[in-house]
Amino acid sequence: MKKNILETAFQLFLKNGFAGVSTNEIIREANVTKGCFYHYFKSKEDLIYNVIVIYLYPYLESTIKALEKWRTEQKELDVFKSIHFCYTFMPKLVTETGKMIPFREIQFLIYEGIKKYVYLAKKSCECSRQQRFLLKNLLDEGKKQGVISAKIDTDAYATTMMALKDGMIALHILDNSIDTKEKWESTFQTIWQEIKLTSQVEYVNRGGYLYEKTMS
Repeated sequence: MKKNILETAFQLFLKNGFAGVSTNEIIREANVTKGCFYHYFKSKEDLIYNVIVIYLYPYLESTIKALEKWRTEQKELDVFKSIHFCYTFMPKLVTETGKMIPFREIQFLIYEGIKKYVYLAKKSCECSRQQRFLLKNLLDEGKKQGVISAKIDTDAYATTMMALKDGMIALHILDNSIDTKEKWESTFQTIWQEIKLTSQVEYVNRGGYLYEKTMS
């Protein structure tokens, strides 16, 4: 019964937002009594907290977990493929009933929740920092392997890549005709051309907007 209430509430929140759904509507759509609802949840805010922890937290964590799984499955670390995977990975959320939640709908709900609920905002920031840290580590590894230029500021590039990725998500929310995957792919290729190790002549002539030091 509790799962039914959670699933029903989540679907309603996806459609109408947290603010656009009343407790009575959830009770009616879940086909339960008020007594049943309040047996499991103290209030609508308590229900929202449970929905966020059960559905949105795993979604936010999925990129990190997917990259960690990807890395454990690789016999040898391929820096290019690993950075590409991390940057272009698109999280998916499938409910227990097997329903795939549209990317745009869940991002709308996350953005609304971040503005209203501090615990979700903190979780989102935490996951973003972890992704940036993983990207920075991969960039650092690329420098060690001689795949990526030793002169780049890996922290600045990791931050820039995360900002670009999040920006593409925001654009898709404003205009769903924008192909997020295609934009991630094209910006990744541009970034890779900027950071990959090149010859000394190419390096001096090209410069770069996030180098630690300017070549003289």
